[in-house]
Parts: sequence; C-alpha cells; structure tokens
Amino acid sequence: MPYFVFRVSIDKKNLTELDVFDKFIPAKDYCRDLRKKQPAGESDTIRMVHAKDKKEAKMLLGEKHKPSSPLEEWEA
Repeated sequence: MPYFVFRVSIDKKNLTELDVFDKFIPAKDYCRDLRKKQPAGESDTIRMVHAKDKKEAKMLLGEKHKPSSPLEEWEA
C-alpha cells in the first residue's frame, strides 16, 4: 500500500494531495522537509497516511478520532 502526503487545512475540509510514495522512509523525509519549509504561523498541516488508495486516504484524514486515553480526552 502506498503512503500519501497531504496538506490538511485546520478544519480538515481542504485536503490537497502533495505526493505518493511506495516506501515509508522517503515519505517521512518528504514530510519533514515540507514542515521545515512552512512559514511560521501556517495553520495547514502536512500529514502522511498509509492507505490502499486516495479515496481511503482522504477518508482516514477526515474522520474524527476518539481519544484513546482519559488524558487525551481531557486535552481535547
């Protein structure tokens, strides 16, 4: 399964596909480089997701996750 890299808006409504990788390490390095180059105060985030296709990747990035611990729930 490929690794998709997206630019995600703060409200998770705008997902812009930036690139697709077959291997984890190049995808991780690409994300780190993009994050370093982002201007200070940028509200969009760079996210990587491992999915079978672009549609599943967008679904995974757009869904709201339930906190896995009481501490995460308190911080949310």
